[in-house]
Amino acid sequence: MAPTTGASTYHKGIDIGAPEGFAFIAVTDGVITFVGFLGGGGYTITLTNYHSEKGEIKYTYCHCDPNFMVSVGDTILKGQIIGKVGPKYVDGVARKSV
Repeated sequence: MAPTTGASTYHKGIDIGAPEGFAFIAVTDGVITFVGFLGGGGYTITLTNYHSEKGEIKYTYCHCDPNFMVSVGDTILKGQIIGKVGPKYVDGVARKSV
């Protein structure tokens, strides 16, 4: 079953429902490595933690409000607001091993 209307039935991520305008909170310290439109993910912010004990981990916040609050290269602290939920209510998290 698709987690939200219009979503695929399987993908490598976690879908967390949230109302439009709800704040995205950084789950870790890191650096913003992508801000822009990403196809099926809509407007997207990627936060990368380069210092994880498990290697590089990327946290991708999909379907963001296109009025971005952060830019590529910004250093982010855990708990910082980095954006707002846009019109599709989905947050995806993916891990990349280095």
